[in-house]
Amino acid sequence: MTLIEKFKSDVQRAIKHNRADNNGRYDAAKACEYIQNLFVRNCIVSDGIGRAMAFYWRDTYIDRSADFASEPSEENIEKLCRILSFLNGADEGEEVLSDSDLQELSDAINDEADTMPLEQLQNLMGKLVERGAL
Repeated sequence: MTLIEKFKSDVQRAIKHNRADNNGRYDAAKACEYIQNLFVRNCIVSDGIGRAMAFYWRDTYIDRSADFASEPSEENIEKLCRILSFLNGADEGEEVLSDSDLQELSDAINDEADTMPLEQLQNLMGKLVERGAL
């Protein structure tokens, strides 16, 4: 099981437990908050980038959803997994990242560039250049 597969499994388990812990009533806000924190803990690049991208995911894909009570959808879980994959260098399915996702990644990485190891920064910037985001 890859890191991304484990993360996805942990997200799905968190959703299941949220429902079970609330007598079958799902609390999307609490579940998404837990998932955001899980994302930050699993983001090996930096907590700052992890927090920025978790907030972006929540703001862009969850809070603007027409069916917030059912979030995160499978599609939005997958989106978060791909963002984590990009940041952690796993290269799993990054093609699902939109231009705005890549721009947000670029901005978050630039904001934390002075605190990152050079090799890590070069790797992430190289991936952004390959995708035409820089």
